[in-house]
Amino acid sequence: LKGLGITLAVLLFAGCGMRVGYISKPPAPSDYATASRVTVTRVGSIMGWPVPMIFTIDGTEIYGLWSGQSYSFSLEPGDYIFGYYLGFNECRRYIRIEPKPSQLVRLGPPCKIENAG
Repeated sequence: LKGLGITLAVLLFAGCGMRVGYISKPPAPSDYATASRVTVTRVGSIMGWPVPMIFTIDGTEIYGLWSGQSYSFSLEPGDYIFGYYLGFNECRRYIRIEPKPSQLVRLGPPCKIENAG
């Protein structure tokens, strides 16, 4: 039990230096009238909870999410590669953004990236 406490303290301390929140801008739509409002949500999970999940679009780091946190942005309809880094794990999936007002994408371990509508 003492070892678990020390391990947890080290992980929390290491997590303090990690990027959380805004990292860089997602691809800007050429026409905001046809863009979809996309919300990515990191589903709650014990796996990786002490570290932020770094959300990516087409390989560019966009936002660091804590467990249960969401991030919204406008994106032009089309095909993208959504991904994330969570600790030493990396996950990527093709996501189709449809020409509709809003879409929800759920992210979570182990390698879950799903367009939830």
